[in-house]
Amino acid sequence: MKLTRIWSRCYLQTDYIIMKFFILSLLFVGTLLNTGEAANVCYGDLGCFTNNPPYDNTNFLPEDPSVVNVGFALYTRSNPTVYQEISRHDPLSLAISNFDKDADTKFLIHGWTSNAGTGWVNTMRDEFMASSESLNVIAVNWQDGATGPNYGQGVANTQIVGAEVDAFIKFLEAELGSYSHDKVHLIGHSLGAQSSGHAGERMPTIGRISGLDPAGPAFEGEHPVVRIDPTDAKFVDILHTDGNSTLVGLGMYQECGDVDFYPNGGEDQPGCLLGTCDHGRCHEYYSESINSACTFRSYPCTLGNWEGCNSCNVATDCNYMGYHALSNRHGTYFLETNRNSPYCKV
Repeated sequence: MKLTRIWSRCYLQTDYIIMKFFILSLLFVGTLLNTGEAANVCYGDLGCFTNNPPYDNTNFLPEDPSVVNVGFALYTRSNPTVYQEISRHDPLSLAISNFDKDADTKFLIHGWTSNAGTGWVNTMRDEFMASSESLNVIAVNWQDGATGPNYGQGVANTQIVGAEVDAFIKFLEAELGSYSHDKVHLIGHSLGAQSSGHAGERMPTIGRISGLDPAGPAFEGEHPVVRIDPTDAKFVDILHTDGNSTLVGLGMYQECGDVDFYPNGGEDQPGCLLGTCDHGRCHEYYSESINSACTFRSYPCTLGNWEGCNSCNVATDCNYMGYHALSNRHGTYFLETNRNSPYCKV
């Protein structure tokens, strides 16, 4: 019986590796399908875009904003589960909404083949609504630009998403008289994290960006201007859950924030044996961290050298993975998690 369990586990692990390799192969092919010459395109007040270097991490140019169709769905304590749509082209939509100009705003940005109604967005929204803070939570929907057959087109479209988020924040400022950038917090998963980086490239004065396993293919090792990096906000914290130290994972492995958390080493997560589980585990950790009494205490470490990273001084160098990460403690951090929820180890 024990031998049977061992063989079964080996077969599952082999299938998992093959599946991830197949997914990565599709993503890489998707970035190369468009073999047209380098070009530029301009889209009104969003400006001009190019696939010339350093934006040659994909052969595609961003699609028209009407195709990407970025939408902003507002949730507050007054409407915690039924959203109010706000358009930067319609000031009345803001005026009649429940948007609180005195509250912080959390922008939740999904990734490829996803949408603003996807599970993790709703789960995180609910956690924020249950917190002690009074918040504006905005689910950013770019489903039409994220669900095409080519990953490379999705990579290019992250530039449009970032530009639209930047324009939306400027719309808030104009309509409200002022709105402090310190109140803005972008939380993006995968390509949503890279979209957040593009927004921050345009508006580096925003308060915080949390990158949840930022997409790796077409971004790993690329120029900082085309990917998320520490200059994109006053504080950039990154959770790495599906990187790869030797090849490229679905998420980035390289350090790319003011603080980079590598739970369980940042490559394979305990309890994950199917598909994109590792890649999605990051938003489960982050959602849990919002209201959990357990702090996801993390230990200073050196990238890849995780042995012995299990102690820290609470007053000076510990940090806490997730929503309550400390912005004044930078560097690389390691921690272990449980296989199943609750993930935080007491």
